[in-house]
Amino acid sequence: MKTSLNVNLQGFASANRDAVVKLTQEATGTMIERRPFLDGSLVMRDLDPGFYEVEVSHPNLATAIERRRIRVFPTPQPTQVFIPVPERLFRDAPIRDVPDADLTPVQQQATAAKGVLAPIGGKIAGEAIRSADWNTLVGAVGDLASAVVQLTTLVAPRGHDHPEIADKISEVQENLRRFADAYGRSLVELRREIETENLKRDVTAVLDRGNADLATRARITERLNALDGALQADTSVFTRSLAGAGSLVVNTVNQLAAAQGDAEAFMGDADVQRLTGVAQQYAAMGTQVRAEGELAAYQRTTSVGGSKIGRITGR
Repeated sequence: MKTSLNVNLQGFASANRDAVVKLTQEATGTMIERRPFLDGSLVMRDLDPGFYEVEVSHPNLATAIERRRIRVFPTPQPTQVFIPVPERLFRDAPIRDVPDADLTPVQQQATAAKGVLAPIGGKIAGEAIRSADWNTLVGAVGDLASAVVQLTTLVAPRGHDHPEIADKISEVQENLRRFADAYGRSLVELRREIETENLKRDVTAVLDRGNADLATRARITERLNALDGALQADTSVFTRSLAGAGSLVVNTVNQLAAAQGDAEAFMGDADVQRLTGVAQQYAAMGTQVRAEGELAAYQRTTSVGGSKIGRITGR
């Protein structure tokens, strides 16, 4: 008893165009190679029941999409096999070579239908038509109808479209977006580290210059250390903390100046002036909601405090 096999590719529909399904019978080694329709469906008829190896490959991939052992059952209904095609296999793969209209699946389906109908032809008047012959005829006509539907889709005028290039452009755009996001986060975090380290260095120098007491040092050190824990936080969180630290630094410098015997000389010190200017910029920046605004604020502090990178690297 001959039977049929229905193969259905599911998942990444764009791969169906160039996929190849190879069916090898274990007992005889007979191999059938067919290509599915654009919807991923493929019907193989007139098969002997038994065990087969089914392999699905694609010209853009070095290894097979799927290779498995299946059993085709001796039943009137076709054996159903569903094969997943993961989209991740085709990420960063070369652009596939897509013909304008590949009619190979249609040709294979029509040829297979013709071959199935050949043995039941040549009936003479009065000869009975068996149910098996009728079922074979219905199956072949159904396959031929599917082939005609696919043919009208393939040759319908759609303009000069290149879906494979459009898909690749979308993939490249997504890769660039992910890279830009990762690079932007790294840049912001690096700049935060530079700003924080320079602020700590300048504050230490000014606290020593003003002979600050332990309570003052502890209060301002705690606030600055909190910045380290927010280096990877959202822009609004970090800039709010930095603005608060800037306000605290400005108030602390003013208090130290008031406690000095010569407040004017203290405020005229180069280290004090640099720290005061940078801290005022931090306090004025407030809470930023976008990374662009945060980086722009750091550019303003650079003009006040000098070269940030040069100071943190000792150059």
